[in-house]
Amino acid sequence: MPCYLFTFHAYRSWLPDRKQGYTRKKKGYLPRDPKAAEQYRRNAKEGPVEFTDAMQKAMIEEVQIAAKHQQFRVHSIGNDPPHNHDLVSWRDDRDWSAIRRGIKSSLTRRLNREFGKRTWFVDGASRKRVRDRRHFDYLTITHLPDHPGWKWSPEKGLYL
Repeated sequence: MPCYLFTFHAYRSWLPDRKQGYTRKKKGYLPRDPKAAEQYRRNAKEGPVEFTDAMQKAMIEEVQIAAKHQQFRVHSIGNDPPHNHDLVSWRDDRDWSAIRRGIKSSLTRRLNREFGKRTWFVDGASRKRVRDRRHFDYLTITHLPDHPGWKWSPEKGLYL
């Protein structure tokens, strides 16, 4: 059964001038680049996004709704202002990209409906396949609960 952690980054939340560096599609992690960050800002069509408490709660609810319609299981969700993290699994042979695309579409529709139409996320989203039970436990017990925003787990429900 495939199990993945999908991370949806808020629009303009991970620019190249971050001290930790940044990522580019097909190039991976790159070192800090203030000139590239300025170019990103010039090219931007909208302002940056930070997910408020209300947005984080809406995203948590929407992932659970999407799970029923798209037939995947939600194991844990963790948020902070620039990210939404969803740990999910499914039983059929769908590729991870179809699941990720479905979740992102559901999140976008929900945010557009409740908070106004705009670009909410960067293109794509990161993914990490869960390797084994130890990795799964780390994500559900340590990594996602450590996020400062709203979270959800089957055991605790919605919590801050």
